[in-house]
Amino acid sequence: MSEETTQSTENAAPAAEAGKRPVFLTVLCILSFIAAGFAIIGYVGVITLMGAASSAMGALEGMEGMEAIESAGPGVGMTWAYIIVGLLCTVVGLIGVLKMWKLKKQGFMLYAGSSVVSMIMGIIYSGFGIGAVIVPIAFIVMYYLNVKHMN
Repeated sequence: MSEETTQSTENAAPAAEAGKRPVFLTVLCILSFIAAGFAIIGYVGVITLMGAASSAMGALEGMEGMEAIESAGPGVGMTWAYIIVGLLCTVVGLIGVLKMWKLKKQGFMLYAGSSVVSMIMGIIYSGFGIGAVIVPIAFIVMYYLNVKHMN
């Protein structure tokens, strides 16, 4: 390769990469899009099933043996809170990933914040699960490594 060709290639590279999303960030975003899609489908399914179960419970009210089922009632409110907060965290995280896809730093803050809230909710409602903490932290770190490419 001639010296002139090498020099023009080196000068063109930074200009071409200025607005381009790195492959690593692209892969992370695609994985997050897939995970958020599955999570939203899961939350919609759970909300649908819980709504149907609530209707069935209302129809059975006053029947024999319902006292034992009704004693579990207060936990149902906490379950709804967990589901609603989980769904909101997923949506906010998805918005953050969309912003990072467009190379906006604000997306990282949205994603990291929603992941931390989601981890805290998981620990409060489900107990400490190492997988439920390690994976979100790993993604936050990997996204952080790409913040330098964002505006």
